[in-house]
Amino acid sequence: MIRQRSRKIAFLALVFILFAFCAHAGEVLTASPSWKGFTSPDGQGLYPDLMRAVFQLRGDTVRHLDVPAKRGLIMVREGQADIYTCKAESVAGLQLAQLPMYEGEYHALFLTKVVPQWNGPASMSNKRLVWRLGYYAPKDFPVPIEYGETTTGTDALKRVLRGAADFYVDDLHLIMETVRSYPDAIDEKDYRIESVGFRQYFPVFSLSERGNELREAFEQGMRMLAEQGKLGPIYDKWGLPMPRVYQK
Repeated sequence: MIRQRSRKIAFLALVFILFAFCAHAGEVLTASPSWKGFTSPDGQGLYPDLMRAVFQLRGDTVRHLDVPAKRGLIMVREGQADIYTCKAESVAGLQLAQLPMYEGEYHALFLTKVVPQWNGPASMSNKRLVWRLGYYAPKDFPVPIEYGETTTGTDALKRVLRGAADFYVDDLHLIMETVRSYPDAIDEKDYRIESVGFRQYFPVFSLSERGNELREAFEQGMRMLAEQGKLGPIYDKWGLPMPRVYQK
């Protein structure tokens, strides 16, 4: 009798576990434009790897859609996608996670003849900055600036080299990529690259019940992966820094 009761309890426990798993198991759809090292049309990059690691904890699969930024945000707002990766600032009608996926230390490239003495961001006061369209804003700098935007890093670098701008601002690896791919050789003695600040990027969710559920799952999953020591290797794989909030 006791054995039968134990078997019944064990069976019910198994049914409960399977039910809980099935209640969560499903597909999570992410959306964003391509950004080398972060996302790509074939679902490769830091963001897809993080999403897969997080949502596999609860049995979900993750599928990524490569779409323009504006379209991706509209899709999340309208329930056609679950998560947009990623934004640094809040978006009307949507919510950001409380934990970041990426923390970018952004840098500035400048000619040493234009700024012979670097005194930190103060050296940028009232200077002409240039960055890729939509990447930064005046509020990202502690001093008053003038700024312009370009569609590519190459165009931004060209402005600095021609004297049409004083600083080209971008993530360090993107600046280095631009320098390496620039059609004309640039003497390393002619320029410097200095850190000017940090900015965090967060996944974007809808303001729906599902959006709340996925946001909480993302935050819990990132904490769990960090505690288990499984988060760092994902960032290392892509040569990108793990946000300081996850570092012990």
